[in-house]
Amino acid sequence: MQVEIQHHEFNKNLFFYDLVSSFSISLCGCPVIFEEEIEVYKMANQILSFPGAYSQTKHLSPFQLRKQALRGDINKSKHIVSCCMMLANTAYESVKQYNDGSEVFEFFRHIRNASSHLNVFQFNHKEPAHPAQWRGAIIEHQQKGDKNSLFAKPCFGHFIGVADLLDLLMDIEHKIIKQQNK
Repeated sequence: MQVEIQHHEFNKNLFFYDLVSSFSISLCGCPVIFEEEIEVYKMANQILSFPGAYSQTKHLSPFQLRKQALRGDINKSKHIVSCCMMLANTAYESVKQYNDGSEVFEFFRHIRNASSHLNVFQFNHKEPAHPAQWRGAIIEHQQKGDKNSLFAKPCFGHFIGVADLLDLLMDIEHKIIKQQNK
């Protein structure tokens, strides 16, 4: 079966290019750690070093990460969810000043909040306060707090996926550009 590849091109002059690039690199690197048959980092002496400004250089061992993955201590699904949480959180924080209260920005805000709560939707007694939807995905705003059907449910891997997050970010960028061009 041949898969048609669609490229998500983020403009390097816009808001999310560096964030999405880093996210993409991490996801593309997953097989190196999680797939045993890949012939990279199979020796214990292969390390990556990262200097600190206030700390001594830290050395990471992909070989040790692979051992953890093979033992089942870490897994690809949790890694991808963690990457999604970091991307959603940082992306929202980088553009929150453009939040116009629209349904799509409310949706983005709730995705970011779930990311901040370890991938779980948490609503206080007044939330969700406003309509929140994007491309047919709805976060019901009539049900408040723990009465909301999404309360305590996972966001990534349950409600939305990687492709959804990337398209949401692209739609948010386009929305901000439209706002700025008015």
